[in-house]
Amino acid sequence: MGLPQAGLWLRRLWVLFQVALQVAVGKVFLILFPSRVKQHIVAMNQKNPHFSYDNWAPTLYSVQYFWFVLKVRWQRLEDRTEPGGLAPNCPVVRLSGQRCSIWDFMKGNRPLVLNFGSCTPSFLFKFDQFKRLIEDFCSIADFLIIYIEEAHASG
Repeated sequence: MGLPQAGLWLRRLWVLFQVALQVAVGKVFLILFPSRVKQHIVAMNQKNPHFSYDNWAPTLYSVQYFWFVLKVRWQRLEDRTEPGGLAPNCPVVRLSGQRCSIWDFMKGNRPLVLNFGSCTPSFLFKFDQFKRLIEDFCSIADFLIIYIEEAHASG
């Protein structure tokens, strides 16, 4: 059922320390060795045709960068579960725009089957199979489709 509150806060504190150290070291390297850091970052992103170092560099190791990385790393602490255990109670947004959490869709002791996907060909191709699964098991379980952000969304 997730991490105990004290354990979660200790892990968050540890992640805070790690992210702060990484950002501080990165900022120092960026100041002391700017051309080497640029060379390294450009090499890491050479497969992305839309990557522009000059557009991205000002955000590197900034305060906004720190908060974004910290938020993502903290969220990942609660994104784990054991087989047969409860799913993480992640925030979701209904089609109406109302914010809620996954556990809000649970009804009593009924299993809640989660299907995560986006409008990719593979997800849409299997959608009819998922509908049949719902038809076959709707009397004993509830089903929820969670639309995830596109990994490669375009502008």
